[in-house]
Amino acid sequence: MDISWLGNSALRIQSGETAIVCDPYQTAAGWAMPPTGADIVTISLDDPNHAGAAAVNGDPRVLHGPGEYEIANFYISGMGTPRGDAEDKEARQINTVYTMRAEGLRVCHAGAVVPKLSSRQLDDLNNIEVLAVDAGGDEAAAKRVARLVNQIGPRIVVPVGWQSGDAEDTSALQPLLAELGVTEAATQPTLRITPTSLPRDMSVVALRPIR
Repeated sequence: MDISWLGNSALRIQSGETAIVCDPYQTAAGWAMPPTGADIVTISLDDPNHAGAAAVNGDPRVLHGPGEYEIANFYISGMGTPRGDAEDKEARQINTVYTMRAEGLRVCHAGAVVPKLSSRQLDDLNNIEVLAVDAGGDEAAAKRVARLVNQIGPRIVVPVGWQSGDAEDTSALQPLLAELGVTEAATQPTLRITPTSLPRDMSVVALRPIR
């Protein structure tokens, strides 16, 4: 399985001949999503920065919200979580956490926010090998991300939502790395994993965004 970062919160997951793009966008924070095709698109939030399915080439099946899906060689589960705690309309929007299973691996994309999960939801997310989570934000946000990571206990954490003009510059990730007790995260263009190549201890993989 190959995982690439398309900028913002968008990931491309390739398993065999089937590809998923999670949280595509057209433009976000000055970025334009690079041209890419997929068979499946997952949308975590009804927001232009996370729901740009039209930017994905081909004729993908678009998953928009909670549910259970079996498409090609992927088994996909969408779990609904609140966007926030406030009582306003925006906070009542649903953020969907997607789990994708293929090749004996479970990859979770936590969506557009750092979700607060119930005990039952956390039980449903046990044995996650790869967790992609929004790492943009300040030190308080880093604490929330680290708490979620520690609750789920993945083998690999893939931060999304952070960005720098220099693809090798991971300084924006330092608050999260400090919270997780990780000294550094080397950048790489693609995460290629198999069940036998997973690290023994939790590691952070900082992907270089495809331009």
